[in-house]
Amino acid sequence: MFLLLAAHAHASAYYNLDSGTRSLGRAGAYVVGADDISAMYYNPAALGNIERTTIGWNGWAINQYVMFDRADEPGEDGTTGTEDDLVFDPVYNESGWFPIPNMGAAFRMGGVHPKLENTVLAVGLYTPTAPTMAFPSDGAQRYSLVDSLVWQLFAGVSASQKLGPVTLGAGFNYTLLRVEQSLAVTTVVGGSDDSKYDVGLDIAAWDTNQFSWNAGVIVQPIEPLQIGFAVQPAIKYVGQGDMTAIFNPEHPFLDYLVGESYSTENGDAFTGTGWTDDDILLYVTTPWVLKGGVQVTPVDTVRVEADFVYTTWSQLEELVVAPCAEDDCSDGGMLLTHKPDNMFLPEDVPVTTDVGIPTGFTDAWSLRVGGDVDVTKWLEVRAGGNYETSAVPTRLQGVSVVDGNKVGYGVGGTFRFAKRWAVDVGLSQQFIFSRTIDDSEFKQITLEADLLEPENTAIGAGKVVGNGDFASRLTYAGIGATVYFGAPPDSPSP
Repeated sequence: MFLLLAAHAHASAYYNLDSGTRSLGRAGAYVVGADDISAMYYNPAALGNIERTTIGWNGWAINQYVMFDRADEPGEDGTTGTEDDLVFDPVYNESGWFPIPNMGAAFRMGGVHPKLENTVLAVGLYTPTAPTMAFPSDGAQRYSLVDSLVWQLFAGVSASQKLGPVTLGAGFNYTLLRVEQSLAVTTVVGGSDDSKYDVGLDIAAWDTNQFSWNAGVIVQPIEPLQIGFAVQPAIKYVGQGDMTAIFNPEHPFLDYLVGESYSTENGDAFTGTGWTDDDILLYVTTPWVLKGGVQVTPVDTVRVEADFVYTTWSQLEELVVAPCAEDDCSDGGMLLTHKPDNMFLPEDVPVTTDVGIPTGFTDAWSLRVGGDVDVTKWLEVRAGGNYETSAVPTRLQGVSVVDGNKVGYGVGGTFRFAKRWAVDVGLSQQFIFSRTIDDSEFKQITLEADLLEPENTAIGAGKVVGNGDFASRLTYAGIGATVYFGAPPDSPSP
């Protein structure tokens, strides 16, 4: 049954899709004009914009302000102002800033062989931006989320090749995904906000064994115009991890769950008020990301870019947790084979079918416009703005996925020193349109335990917990450094 809870607990996984300090300054308009190591992520064909061998590092952080004021609920007589009303206090994301790295090196290969003059090879790692969440463990939002972390990393090699007016690029990457999430469920059939009946779930899973690729192209039909496209395929992660269920110390089920410790042959253990399953599998699929852009260079010192980005979130029709196969839990799931006499589970209670949870996501798109200007030989400034549609319908929103249509801006600059050093700074914000939701379908998870007939235990849906007011904004701040090797393009010697 706790496997079923794990499946329901991961009904959402959401992250942002930008990476790099210079990109922040352009508000994400970086598909064609990327000229640092971030090109590995945005469009490997843009590596051709890097004119000298470079080593680069970026560090930036994200903070997501979230406010959720859950709608108050009238008392049993159906009117407000009575003593049995449920009145909820607003809750806020308390996680603070989350740091994110990006680093690598790009090599102009002309020094290896003259025929490779138009070839650039890069190695490095990059991380899409994802905020962390942390809310009060006893707050009105706890049936949606208490805290969460979604962390994705890519490391690999990319290359670009210029062929006349066309530059092709491709990358091959090792990738991993880390997911952590905590929330509460209730054991009251039909749902309840009485914390006495809460069961807290802490879930963590890793997938460290996936590979991916991306590819892009940039065409320059005339000198001042560049047109680019890039694609990142969907990735199917299979995270292996564990889940711990902690009963409220006042929970009446604890009369049936003694404080002694015991475990199953699969490592599942009950100690005190908690149950741990050390062998669960979590299936998560990220979307396809399709990017296109146009950059215009009206004069040598000015570059302006407009991009369109499309993400296929709708393909995440459901998230799945797999059960045991027969008596084998090597592929995940949970099968109890030993129990104490006073435990309310029978000797063997396998979960015999996959558990799939609909996400309800929709495809999203964003429009980004940005650019940069060389103010002096040593200073470049950049700015941009963006608009992005929501991937999450209002009726399915909870604090686990706070979304909405967004508008944002970015500003930044690059300071160059001694022809070999550059320091980047960037700041960006996205303002998510506030939502007042009164038709929510986001409900509590209920553990409907039958203590007399444990095999009849089921997972159900409780009260609606998603109605209320949501407000949110994202703030990004970054700094980066680049070291150049070799002579500048306009210099006769190093």
